Parts: sequence; structure tokens; C-alpha cells
Amino acid sequence: MRANWNRLQNYYFRKLARYVQPREYQRVKEIRSRTGPQISVTELLYLRWGVRTFRPRTVVELGSFNGASTSLMADQLKQLGTGKMYAIDLFSQNTEGRGHGGDYWKVFDNTMQPYTGWFEKIEGDSKTVPWNQPIDFLFIDGDHSEPGVSADIAKYTPFVQPGGCVFLHDYLDSPETNSRVKTAVDRTLMRDPAYRLLGQVGSVIAFKKLRS
Repeated sequence: MRANWNRLQNYYFRKLARYVQPREYQRVKEIRSRTGPQISVTELLYLRWGVRTFRPRTVVELGSFNGASTSLMADQLKQLGTGKMYAIDLFSQNTEGRGHGGDYWKVFDNTMQPYTGWFEKIEGDSKTVPWNQPIDFLFIDGDHSEPGVSADIAKYTPFVQPGGCVFLHDYLDSPETNSRVKTAVDRTLMRDPAYRLLGQVGSVIAFKKLRS
């Protein structure tokens, strides 16, 4: 049943969305084209659906890289006329050893210029950055190791409000990139009765928080 639902969601966002909402489809493609993104148009459309559906007041993104997903979500908040997002990433700190290069934060700053006032850039490690505010929409796309993903889930999901949601990118296990996102999610959110699986599009998986 779950596999069929995931296939249906994938089909909609991959094939039908461009015909059902062609103007927004082109808008998402244009936003993505401003960066060298590591997230697909299909996955960005799923994030767009999440923001439009949940209409969050507070969006928190862990791992912004050069701003493809950040700008997409900020663009939706700007269209809705409400909410603010917080982009937490190492940014100008040395990340060359992580394969990102040292200057991706410059691309981020340029990408986010149209959304001044709709987002706040927070420089630092998501696991050590102070956070104590309610969250309506959480997007986890930072440290892809199993301990890293588990730590981000443990730290930030208690702040997600009932009725809010958690989206995660790269829901897969890849020994080549030391990614264990799927393992961490399967051991935490997938087993937590406080969360209901919304579905999966590409490698983006989403959950709705039912209760504290």
C-alpha cells in the first residue's frame, strides 16, 4: 500500500504537476536554475506542496548549501505573505573537506537576495546552534551520517508543533557518500507513533506530527 502511494506521488510530481500547474512548475525550474543544486525539480515541487499545504509560520532548514531549497521555500512564504524561514548551515566556515568547496555561501547569499526579510541565515553546526522556538515546518538536509541525522531529529523534532511536518532529503543509504539517512529515519520517525508518514517523492520523505 505504501509503495503504491509513493509511486502515485512520484508520478504526480514528476509528470502531472507541469500540466496541472504549469506556471508554478516553470517558476520552480527557474528558481532551481539559479544554483548548482543537489535537489531535483520533482523534489522541489514536493517541498513547494508542503509549504503551500501546511502554511507554516516558522520554517527551519538544516543544511542549505547554495540555497536551492531555501529560496524555493522562502519564495513560497513570500507568495503566501506570511511566515519566516531559518537557514542553518556552516556557510563560511571551512567545509572543503566535506566536498562542498569553501565558497558555496557566496552563491547562497546571491541566491537569497530577492527574499530579504523572509529568512534568517544562521551560521554554525545544527547540532550546536542554540534553538528554542516552535517549528511548523522542518527540512533536514545537513549531516548525512546516521549519527548526524539522528542528532538533528532528536534536537529539533521536539520543537515541531502538532499539525506541523518534517521533510528529509536523501532518504537512502549510500556507502560511497557515507550517507545513512534512511537508517536513521527508519529507526526514529518511522517508528514514532507521534508521526504519520505523508509519503515520499524522489529521495524526499515527509512526516506529519500528530501529537507532542
